[in-house]
Amino acid sequence: MSILGATTTTAKSALPKVRLRFYSDDIVISNLKNDIFMSSVVLFSSANKQGNTAQVVQALAQQVSLNIINLDELSITPYNYANQYPQDDFYPLVETLLSADNIIFASPIYWHCPTAQMKAFMDRMTELLDVSHLKPKARALANKRGFIISSSAQAEVCPIFESIFAKMYRYYDMSYQGNLHGDFSSGQANIDSNALLEFAQQLDAAKRPCNNATSITSI
Repeated sequence: MSILGATTTTAKSALPKVRLRFYSDDIVISNLKNDIFMSSVVLFSSANKQGNTAQVVQALAQQVSLNIINLDELSITPYNYANQYPQDDFYPLVETLLSADNIIFASPIYWHCPTAQMKAFMDRMTELLDVSHLKPKARALANKRGFIISSSAQAEVCPIFESIFAKMYRYYDMSYQGNLHGDFSSGQANIDSNALLEFAQQLDAAKRPCNNATSITSI
């Protein structure tokens, strides 16, 4: 299965052990059939597009509808102080994020960090804070819900890796909900189906207002 485009199902195969953590105090795990479903965009990047992180994303896609976008197949011009860029995929991608309720960054952990392409996109988002006519788009990210999907040879997500995204979400006044981490330390491919289901239900939870301490209303 390609890791690009809307995905709902995938053939079952060997899958990783997954650890799940949530950070919101007002989470409600709801009956999916009775809720107003939320749209979820996964921004995926990896040196191996069918590797460990892809397996975690694919397992989640069996449980919930996802719009999966492979950042590695897009053209994202690196950020520059002049904010002058050739035509690329950045602006259409921003519009996709603005149309979503849940934004999920999915990357393996490389030296405590996400992939270079993912970091380049995160840096480029600074343009939304610099350019006057784009600032409303930065403000429009407020109250969206942010998640992380990660994988490594460790049982837990790297705290440095997690803090990069948690702080970014807070800066844009988004609500960081937590991460889904694939543990490949044993080399075995087992998956916690209950954790995956809970994460999927969290993505599709009924819409609720979010209260955050950090605001960008002055941008």
